[in-house]
Amino acid sequence: MKHLLISTAVLFFGITFGQQRPQIQVSDEIIASIEKDVWIPFMEAYDESDSKKLKSIHSKNIIRVTLDQNQIEMGESYLEDFGNFVENVKEQGNKIGIAFAILTTALDESEQLAYQTGYYRFISQRPEDKDLVIRGYGKFHVGLKKEGGQWKIWLDSDRRIKLSHEDFKAQKIVYELRN
Repeated sequence: MKHLLISTAVLFFGITFGQQRPQIQVSDEIIASIEKDVWIPFMEAYDESDSKKLKSIHSKNIIRVTLDQNQIEMGESYLEDFGNFVENVKEQGNKIGIAFAILTTALDESEQLAYQTGYYRFISQRPEDKDLVIRGYGKFHVGLKKEGGQWKIWLDSDRRIKLSHEDFKAQKIVYELRN
């Protein structure tokens, strides 16, 4: 009987994994449009402490998973809280920034859904700081979808990680604002 189960498992996995669908190639145009619609406005929103811009890159039905707190937030209430965070930074006289390094991009055949993984670098400047200071790194996973012709974040999940500046900068795709 054991032998039969092993043979069945080998047959199942051999058929399932041996006949995978072809890999979808993600064009440079798709990567550039996601950068333009999502990552550049995201970095600008942090740099300018602009809650309206920050909310504009997210779907109204956003699902936010904060893995370090085992927490899921959704929709308008999450967007309001996130917007209030950047507004409070401005009101307190602080400055924040974020940069992204993209590790992977997956795309559906209709090119209306994408999934990206990567690293982010969070920086801030408090009144006592002379310059912006790196406060930490994280790894993110986002689901993106086209809404009205623009990419929007509909799923956002992240976790803080230990990462060196060199490892962050070594990625093929790194998005940073130039000041």
